[in-house]
Amino acid sequence: MMYWGYKFEQYMCADEPSGLPDPSGVVNTNEAFCTVVQTKLTDHSLLFSGEVDCRDDSSRFKAAPGYYVELKTSAEICTPKQRSNLHRYKLLKWWAQSFLPGVPRIIAGFRDNDGLVVSLETFETAKISQLIKHEQNCWKPNVCMNLCNAFLSFVKKVVTQDDYRVVYLFSWEPYKDVSYSVHKDSEYTFLHDWYVREMTKQGS
Repeated sequence: MMYWGYKFEQYMCADEPSGLPDPSGVVNTNEAFCTVVQTKLTDHSLLFSGEVDCRDDSSRFKAAPGYYVELKTSAEICTPKQRSNLHRYKLLKWWAQSFLPGVPRIIAGFRDNDGLVVSLETFETAKISQLIKHEQNCWKPNVCMNLCNAFLSFVKKVVTQDDYRVVYLFSWEPYKDVSYSVHKDSEYTFLHDWYVREMTKQGS
């Protein structure tokens, strides 16, 4: 089941703008296209990388991220309760993944119990907040962004050591404050000495 989403991407995407999808190949979960985004959230300057599924050359936007599209799969919706659950849970994750990188559209393939896509639906990221506004006790985009802003402010306060060998590990559980631990030369270190030397050499 975990490969169904990757297979959906094969059916939806071509290697070239004028090409056709080739779903006959073996799914490779290690392949990905990532975009680097520079943006701001209140007084926080952000530089991060996000995975992008595809681009739409027919879009009226002719530059990134306006022509990016996120592809998702979900179980077929047959009842109002299932639609409500989609709004309350799935759309939160889809919106959070697409909003900050600026991905404007999400195309969802709804599948049956055998994994066959039976319908498609397009969600505009900027309009998801309108879809959920009538759901009771539902998530709110402004609350999510306020939490993100508060967390980034907390990170700025906590992270005081400028050392690539030091990793700050943050964790959060519902109804509890964010906690963190500091690790030096540990299993969490991800920048190798050779990489830092080469990057320092190029910058000098």
